[in-house]
Amino acid sequence: MKYALEILLPKILPPSYKVGENCFLRPHNGKSDLKNSIPKKVKVFSHFHEEVKLVILHDQDSNDCKALKKELKKLCKDNGDCPVLIRIPCRELEAWYLGDMKAIEQAYPKFNASKFQNKEKFRNPDHCRASSELKKIIPTFQKGTAAKEIPKYMSIERNTSESFNQFVNGLKAFLISNR
Repeated sequence: MKYALEILLPKILPPSYKVGENCFLRPHNGKSDLKNSIPKKVKVFSHFHEEVKLVILHDQDSNDCKALKKELKKLCKDNGDCPVLIRIPCRELEAWYLGDMKAIEQAYPKFNASKFQNKEKFRNPDHCRASSELKKIIPTFQKGTAAKEIPKYMSIERNTSESFNQFVNGLKAFLISNR
């Protein structure tokens, strides 16, 4: 996720935000590491000398999306009051790639987007097992390589993944709000 966000965030962030300057990515070693770090981060950021806004991204996988978001909100609320935005890529980050078949085609020139983009299972990429589907349609697909290549070509405007669009719109609104 870190590799993809390093490429995508500059396309999404308001001009006053710069990755590595006033917007930082903190990858975790799995979901339990993320959940264990939230209380500490919220406590520190709630008492920081400048306002800090925290954005949490957590793959849905097989979790109930609403229950997972509620659990993460509670972890934050129980440990401080810094502004927090929680977004859940539905089922997994790779659905965001399937939401932009043209980007996949640019990253993998042998892939023919027009052959797949109108298939029913790809019309709403958040509802399929994106990683498995990508492995089926692109034999050379590997998560790490894809995270570094596909986002280079992703369009913020044409993506059909609802969770991607929720992330983009939510992040923009969150960063320009006063709280």
